[in-house]
Amino acid sequence: MFVKPPEGPALEKLSAWKVSSYEWSDDFGLEGLDRTIEQSLVYYRRLPSTYKFNYNGQIYSPSEMAASLEIFKEIITTASGDELARLLGERFQFFESINSDREAFFTGYYEPILKGSSVPTEEFSEPLYAIPGDLIEVDLGKFSEKWKGAKIIGRMDGNRLIPYDSREEIVDGNSLEGRAVPIAYVDGIELFFLQVQGSGLISFPDGRVKRVNYAQKNGHPYSSVGRLLKERIPPEDMSLQSIKAYLHEHPDEVRGILNYNKSYTFFREVEAGPIGYIDVPLTPGRSIAMDRRLVPQGGLAFIETEFPLIDNGVIIGWRPVRRFVLVQDTGGAITGHGRVDIFTGRGEDAEITAGHLKQKGRVFLLVAKKEYLAECLSEKN
Repeated sequence: MFVKPPEGPALEKLSAWKVSSYEWSDDFGLEGLDRTIEQSLVYYRRLPSTYKFNYNGQIYSPSEMAASLEIFKEIITTASGDELARLLGERFQFFESINSDREAFFTGYYEPILKGSSVPTEEFSEPLYAIPGDLIEVDLGKFSEKWKGAKIIGRMDGNRLIPYDSREEIVDGNSLEGRAVPIAYVDGIELFFLQVQGSGLISFPDGRVKRVNYAQKNGHPYSSVGRLLKERIPPEDMSLQSIKAYLHEHPDEVRGILNYNKSYTFFREVEAGPIGYIDVPLTPGRSIAMDRRLVPQGGLAFIETEFPLIDNGVIIGWRPVRRFVLVQDTGGAITGHGRVDIFTGRGEDAEITAGHLKQKGRVFLLVAKKEYLAECLSEKN
């Protein structure tokens, strides 16, 4: 007897009936959505016309992606409730991004504020590096079509390209001294979590503040230290906050735990931000990160999950979240369909939310149907 194997992660198209009968309500009251859409429009407007976005084999150009957002903006400003669902079902295609459990998994990230120094001190001893001058990124797609989209990072050793320095070599071996320029000096544990978040603010004793953003990695794979600590921290207590607490309580274990993650992030200074993968500022609660290899960047999405209810720094419960968002970022740990990282903003509540968010839910991608795009684009021309 033939038994159908379990279906794996996928992007599945929703029927028009499912779309029109679904409740597309926004718990944020559409706050900040216009601003977030505008950032994606900035991204699409600067791309070459040859750039392509793939929705299950359907190809969209940057101008079509931008037109899709314009159509969506018009709909949400004139319709709500059943009429909103009807118009979305009529003019848009919806795809659900699902993991192997037929759902989505949500985490969060935020913009931390670190204390730091312009020179090394006893308290702030670890350099926060800009991209080293000897780091080389190789686009393997230029060598063979079968490697299209694949890249490796390394450095030259004589006439050989070798892997770039690991976290252990950089931190414990101080291998980048004289090879990379420190932007600031900070606490080592705080730097590690800044690298996980990808952006943050550095506050100096004289009142100056620098905003830093992800610039490059050393090319080594990302490994979650939370996975390493699962035998030491109960699953129900696992969070960014509990991992930090464990590290501070066990200083003799810090180096071994942090070096488990060989990936190392380099930064750049930016004026505005934080900046996502598509090089536009992120919007708290509206910008999300998904796997850039599978999900069109800058595109519209709708999420369903839960956020913590926080009272004076304490989680007192969980509330449902249903809202429209835009895919404006990616991340080393954000891989596969049905995997979403939500940008929660800055401050204590944002840190608590990001640190504890590990919820199940659903995520839908939406893009305008081609016939409505043609009409929209012809009107502009």
